[in-house]
Amino acid sequence: MSRKSHFYIIAVFLIASYMITGIMPAEANEDDWSSLTVTLGNENPIISIVSVDEYTLEALKFDSYGMVWLRISKNGLTLGDTVLENNSSSWCYMDNDNIRLKAFNVTNRENLPMFSNLCSPEAEVVFETKKSAEEKPAEDTVNLDLDFEADKDEYLLGDEVTVDTELRNTGNVKADKIKFDVDPDGLLVHKGVPENITIDKGSTKSFELQLRFPEKIKESYNITANVSWEDNSGKHFLSKVVEIKVSEPLKIYKYTGSEVFTGTPAYVTLSVKNIQDRSVNVSLIDLLPATFTMINSSEPIASVPGMDNSSYLSQDFVLAPEEMKTFSYSVKSEKLGVHRVPQTHAYADLCGQLYSECSDSENTIKVCENISYKEYERKTQVEKIPPVETKLHVDLVPA
Repeated sequence: MSRKSHFYIIAVFLIASYMITGIMPAEANEDDWSSLTVTLGNENPIISIVSVDEYTLEALKFDSYGMVWLRISKNGLTLGDTVLENNSSSWCYMDNDNIRLKAFNVTNRENLPMFSNLCSPEAEVVFETKKSAEEKPAEDTVNLDLDFEADKDEYLLGDEVTVDTELRNTGNVKADKIKFDVDPDGLLVHKGVPENITIDKGSTKSFELQLRFPEKIKESYNITANVSWEDNSGKHFLSKVVEIKVSEPLKIYKYTGSEVFTGTPAYVTLSVKNIQDRSVNVSLIDLLPATFTMINSSEPIASVPGMDNSSYLSQDFVLAPEEMKTFSYSVKSEKLGVHRVPQTHAYADLCGQLYSECSDSENTIKVCENISYKEYERKTQVEKIPPVETKLHVDLVPA
């Protein structure tokens, strides 16, 4: 018996077995299945085994005439073998009709060119699994998804709050009874809430909600979107929440000198700016560096309870919108070393809401010793030599 005949006997036997056990039911609704196409072979780079969820497909043998022999397993247990014929219109059902397979583009030696390579036969297999009841949309139902997102996380009070909204109809019928409302949590709705929303099957509806801040504000707001609709299965509801915050009303800047001598002044400059569009009541507290004392300041100075030699500058004032207040003072210290300059803290009452803010960073002041010295003048000394006295003796010779 030839190799080809032997393969066909096996194929006929397997197909007949599945027909007898009733695993080839009538064609089912295509929407009931999740589909995946895999390519199987028995040599690299084509893989011979593919796992899909809990199922495993293994290519056992190719006859090179357009048929492939597969083994199907579930969670490691073999469900059985099957032979799939190239481009067959029939499905092979297994696992109590929960999966089905069909093959196409199976390597067929009879249709290959004369010099084609047969070293790596392969087959493309359509593997489909039946959707669970939860995955299948009920007939004539509307299913809506909602995206609800603000364009920023924090806002100044003069800003307009914009919330992007999108409704998607993922059901299988047109939705024409959609109601949309928003709970702004105290914000003032300017515009954007639509009425009588209708969305076709597979379509979307996008719009922007625009809101403004009230006179009396909170630190944050939770804006809630509520969607309701009806279909043949009853009434349905959907809700999404987006949180936004009010930006801090103040910006605080602090500058100090980096190096001084003992007893000499170090200068400190403070600036506080109102960045909101409403007046702000400010209480400013600026702690002096340890071991430093104030030299001159027109502002009141107080001691810190429980801390020796520590004091702070305190100020209460009102800042108009966009107004900045700047003031300076000087301090000195007799203690050598590098001293950390504390941050400046401010407490702002903005429309009844209390905020706290501090300067951007901490500075340091290096205190050095001032050494007095007299410049050395180099002088050249010349030794004085006394004159040498000599006596002249002359002998006179008569002519």
